Amino acid sequence: MTKTTELQLEFRGQAKAAEVHTGFESDGLSVQYSRLMLPAEYEFRWDGDTHYLAHHDLVLLDGEMEVVGEKTVPGGDIRDLMTFVPAGQALEGWAKPANRLNAFTVVCFDPDAMEEELQREFNGFEARPQIYFKEEDLGATMRKLGRLMADQTAPVSKIYAETLGLSAALEMYRLSANMSGPVSDNGAGKLSNAQSRLVQSYIEDNLAKDLGLDELAGVCGLTRFHFSRAFKATFGAPPYQYVNQRRIEKAKQMLATTGIAVGDIADACGFNGASQFGRAFRSIVGQTPLAFRKTA
Repeated sequence: MTKTTELQLEFRGQAKAAEVHTGFESDGLSVQYSRLMLPAEYEFRWDGDTHYLAHHDLVLLDGEMEVVGEKTVPGGDIRDLMTFVPAGQALEGWAKPANRLNAFTVVCFDPDAMEEELQREFNGFEARPQIYFKEEDLGATMRKLGRLMADQTAPVSKIYAETLGLSAALEMYRLSANMSGPVSDNGAGKLSNAQSRLVQSYIEDNLAKDLGLDELAGVCGLTRFHFSRAFKATFGAPPYQYVNQRRIEKAKQMLATTGIAVGDIADACGFNGASQFGRAFRSIVGQTPLAFRKTA
């Protein structure tokens, strides 16, 4: 995604690494998560051709932020506050964080790559910068995304990260268009019978893969936003949740009928290792894979 420029951090007088960073990219979308390991002062800058949305989990003893050409805003306790900068505008500033675990999550989304249905839904969208604002629906989505990106025990789930990132973009469009109420799937059309069979078959045949939302939408010939809404209206669950449930069902069948090692079953069902598989299995089935195998 060539147009996306990540938020650049430059730490003052630090010889050691002061940041733990993870990232994710999909078509027209990128996610950046950074956790600051030291209470070191730093300067930051962002200047890209995408919309920029950041969720802050930061307490600043001092500092300031400026959308270039706009009024400078001082730092402070900015936990659970967000910043939005439209494509083509630059952001810069400096920060002196408190001695605590400070982190932020950034979503950059390309207005040229947003699907036609999104542009139609928010016709008249006026992108204006907003520094340190709060909105519960968007904040909840960004917090989920931050927790996903912060998990260092397993690679990021592609389909889940993409879904959350697109949801954040959709919520930001809604806010900037001054729409009231949360984005709703009510009234969304369903997949046709042919599309339903096609995507179900594709999922079953590719459970071992790290499936992406863009990939599944392409099977049905739909945009990601249209597909996500139609899929949930059809199956009663979002794509990432449905895929996870199908992986667990396949794992249950393998645990009950074979002697294959749990780690190999995890790989065959698309999980990133036995640890991630165990957590997902317990959350859905209510017991560990080994405990299930003993009683199956």
